Amino acid sequence: MGNGRCTLTAPPFSYVDRRVLVVGGGRGIGRAVALALARAGADVAVAARGREQLDAVVAEIQALGRQAWALPVDLTEPGAPGDLVERALAALGRIDVLINSAGDTGRLERGTFNVTTDDFDHVFGLHVRAALMTSIRAAESMRDRGIAGAILTITSVGGCFPSPGAVLYGAAKAALNHITSTLGMEFGTHGIRVNAIAPGPVETELIADRLTTSEDRAAMASFYPLNRIGHVDDVASAALYLCSAEASWLSGVTLLLNGGQHASSGMFRWPRTHNPVPPGRRI
Repeated sequence: MGNGRCTLTAPPFSYVDRRVLVVGGGRGIGRAVALALARAGADVAVAARGREQLDAVVAEIQALGRQAWALPVDLTEPGAPGDLVERALAALGRIDVLINSAGDTGRLERGTFNVTTDDFDHVFGLHVRAALMTSIRAAESMRDRGIAGAILTITSVGGCFPSPGAVLYGAAKAALNHITSTLGMEFGTHGIRVNAIAPGPVETELIADRLTTSEDRAAMASFYPLNRIGHVDDVASAALYLCSAEASWLSGVTLLLNGGQHASSGMFRWPRTHNPVPPGRRI
């Protein structure tokens, strides 16, 4: 590094000899990021609740010629983030990159009048507390080993704009965006970078019930100037950059990845007047 500027000595976006922990790596975006990092040369530990999903991802990573470990975890349990980091360190030897991608939608889209304190505790425990505490414990391990590591959290555009009918979802993701900028400042003094990606709707099993017909797909795509739904590989490609040596002077940033929607002053209405929409689906 010398004077702090990035001096590249490997092919672009190379993760050779880097050790990565992907939390929420059993499916969807987390799985795509884990596989992308493995293709770039990383050895990867994947953590999630579902053992079968983890074993499948581990097999895919090993088929790419990289080492991989499955770390089942329930992040809603007290002390789970710290325990997970310790298990990851035992498997990996060190953590160079942490990806926070765990979450669910089970209680996120609920009318505000129906929200309970149990809903609040579950959503903020899984999405906010777990990501924050995992980041702190991983950053401590990086600091103590002198590693200029990278931490990346998958948030959502729902944390950047109002989310009527999903107040817990939006609030939790907004908290993660704020945590990203704050940790970016604090951890930067140890050479540790912290960033986030805030995707719009990405085609995963979490929104599959909204995309059962071609009309459904066209209607959702019409909200975005680029007129398509996001793909997990869109997020994985952004993650490859943000955690790479090429992004060594980028920290505390939440990248909006939403097909250009945020660039529209009309937000939702403008794109829909310019993109093909099935009859009866306009707003």
